Amino acid sequence: MMIHQLSKSFSSSHGELAWDVTGSGPAVVLVHGTPASSIVWHGVVQRLKERYRLYYLDLPGFGASEKFTGQEVRLRTFARALSEFLEQQELHRAHLVGHDFGAATVFGAHLVEGSPAASLTIIDGVVLSPWGTPYSRLVNEHEAVFAALPDYIHRATLVAHLQTAVTRAMPAGFEAALLEPWTGEVGKAAYYRQVAQYDYPYTEQLEKLYPGVNVPTRILWGEQDQWVNCSNGQRLQDMIPGSELRLLPDAGHFAMLDCPGLVARELELFLSNLEQS
Repeated sequence: MMIHQLSKSFSSSHGELAWDVTGSGPAVVLVHGTPASSIVWHGVVQRLKERYRLYYLDLPGFGASEKFTGQEVRLRTFARALSEFLEQQELHRAHLVGHDFGAATVFGAHLVEGSPAASLTIIDGVVLSPWGTPYSRLVNEHEAVFAALPDYIHRATLVAHLQTAVTRAMPAGFEAALLEPWTGEVGKAAYYRQVAQYDYPYTEQLEKLYPGVNVPTRILWGEQDQWVNCSNGQRLQDMIPGSELRLLPDAGHFAMLDCPGLVARELELFLSNLEQS
């Protein structure tokens, strides 16, 4: 397993964000979801870095980014932080790619915060109401109870939850890397903090704005997604004029872990077609 280290830091209005960049070419910004970090993009980054300049960051309260008591870690928080990051990096026409919560984040940055984008790619997005797995909704409703669980039970339940997000065993070391930020006193508290702040009204707000999306939009969805059914991809396509939907066979919710090569190829095909048009 490679050591995934983010070498740069950005001061957002909601804490220090860890981030990094690699490659050369048109700018592509990769935004992860929950309960993950930028590590999920590793396979995609390795396949695309020869052709694109790839930016990836850990959202506030996630991964290697700052975590603290009282931190606001809602979808609208992530959208605001991403917009600040894009402005600071002068990424005024980047291709924005979002998975899970990251999908609502890129939509929010573009549609609510006003960040321009060259295109949008949505992967298994948490973008339509209602959302949340039965487990995550239970945690949301009883956050204090779950936060009081012994560490070994917390870890075991999180492992079991993550295993339902993929259709095959995660690559060596990925499971441990996804778990590590959520363990220990700070990490465990951060995990339940972000679940407790699930921002359902924000996706309802976004739904009203999807018909106004006027940049090229591609939707990728794992056919075997157990967290957000692929029918949501069709619903989203119906709401966004001119958008395209591609279902990914044998992929679960974390499509970029199940089939990074396929996700990278689909993204490259979409972006290369835009370059030629």
